Amino acid sequence: MFGIIQSELLKMRHTFSMKLIILAPLVTLLLGYLLSGSYALLSTYNWWYFMILPLVVSLCSASMIAREKKSGMQNIVSLPIRFNKIWLGKTAALAIMLFVTNLFLWIATTVVGMSASITVSPLDGLIGCMLLFLTYLWQIPVIMQLACFMGYIKTVFVSLAVNTILSAVCAEKEWFLFVPYAIPARVVCPFFKMHVNGIPLEEGSPLLSVGYVLPAVIVSVMFALAVSWGSSKLFSRGGWAHE
Repeated sequence: MFGIIQSELLKMRHTFSMKLIILAPLVTLLLGYLLSGSYALLSTYNWWYFMILPLVVSLCSASMIAREKKSGMQNIVSLPIRFNKIWLGKTAALAIMLFVTNLFLWIATTVVGMSASITVSPLDGLIGCMLLFLTYLWQIPVIMQLACFMGYIKTVFVSLAVNTILSAVCAEKEWFLFVPYAIPARVVCPFFKMHVNGIPLEEGSPLLSVGYVLPAVIVSVMFALAVSWGSSKLFSRGGWAHE
């Protein structure tokens, strides 16, 4: 499995996806600074989990399948490796990229925070970014499978639209645990201390409670494991041979 993951990362070495995991955090930080000045950290984190990160995950995951489909999946069919292992290797490679881009955003915002108003502490920022990593994992195999059936452009559009709408509508509801797309925006509230729309949380807001964070992370991780296993089985049975 390590060899498969390494191979997938090497195949992406000179692609836009690999550049995106570094460029996206920098663009988000610049956007936060231009829009909010000394409060760049608050704006940056809000733009990141609400809009930019869903776009990054969608683009990288969909392009992983799109590149293979351009060659008629010959790079996969010709390998003496079971398809489900290749699928899980692709999922793991994208998970590593998801981790790196969140970590890089935290490093960049922490550095910038030294010369700006510290609205999010470095520790809270790190916890928030790692929570985003864990709660976005399940979307990787889902988006890859969608790309097998719908193609690249449709998949990116649908994924971004669903993320944006459901996180905005459902994240602050009591039943948010039943909507996986709403979980990332909700679990970071106590650490970024803001509503999904970017407005700072009021003193004593129930959204500042960390009691629901662990259950939400467990739900997301378990869902990620289930979806990864299920989609790998579907892929091994020819689930890639569709538009």
